Amino acid sequence: MVRPRVFFDFAIGTELVGRVIFELFNDTVPKTAENFRALCTGEKGLSAVSQCPLYYKNSIIHRSISDFMIQGGDFTKRNGTGGESIYGGNFPDEDLSRPLDSEGLLCMANRGPDTNGSQFFITLRECPHLDGSFQGKHVVFGRVLKGYEDVVKKLAEVPVDEKYRPKLPIVIVKCGELELRRAVRPSDVEMKQSERSSKRRKARSESSGSERDRRSRRKKSKRRTSESIVTNDQQNEEVHKETEEEYDARLEREERERIEAAKRRELERLERELNSRKDGGVRFKGRGRMKFIDPELHHRQ
Repeated sequence: MVRPRVFFDFAIGTELVGRVIFELFNDTVPKTAENFRALCTGEKGLSAVSQCPLYYKNSIIHRSISDFMIQGGDFTKRNGTGGESIYGGNFPDEDLSRPLDSEGLLCMANRGPDTNGSQFFITLRECPHLDGSFQGKHVVFGRVLKGYEDVVKKLAEVPVDEKYRPKLPIVIVKCGELELRRAVRPSDVEMKQSERSSKRRKARSESSGSERDRRSRRKKSKRRTSESIVTNDQQNEEVHKETEEEYDARLEREERERIEAAKRRELERLERELNSRKDGGVRFKGRGRMKFIDPELHHRQ
């Protein structure tokens, strides 16, 4: 069973930082994992309670404590006092047995037992003080699969005020779910091949023996043969089921392509901006050029 994978694209101010990919533990906490997954896709639409989109897109990281965690998910009030689940309001804790024993864990933020909504936090180290039997334990429902070193740590370095609020907005500019490519069942492929064979046999039996019909059959046979070759190649590709290693390799390739495309767009923008300038790209503003006068050589008489 492959666990769901979702992603956040983060920006600090107007600067795009990169993508973080999470793996969700739907095998141990299915309700919590489904809540987070649906809030990443926005598929639930508007909330009946707050009339806000049930969607993490454009929400912020509202709390960041160095060497501890970064927290977000409040898409209603954006200050840590709001947020809601896809189930309407809060929902109870599922599994509190998993310890917060490493960095990069994805956990539900709460105000006590059974008060899970949409707020979450990502650990920056192990947090043994959050384990135990006292109230306020947190459900661990996922982990950072990719992007911890180059994205999450960069987010944690943003300066904060006395209330641990980032001084620059850390925004989730895009989010969603990553899916494995679905493979066609072999039985479906065999059924389609048998249907095409029976149609060809029927056409041969019903055809006349005239020269014109024979020429027509030859042309159709050639065309069908070429189409069959292409179709078989496509079916062979569809039957091949993507493994988890191929899935990871594809994600890395797509991430590199996305970063390269963003760099190309930025270079094109800078080139257009440079070409649009006049006077060799330099403009002097104000009443005139500034000129340095050496007091040793130029002095008033």
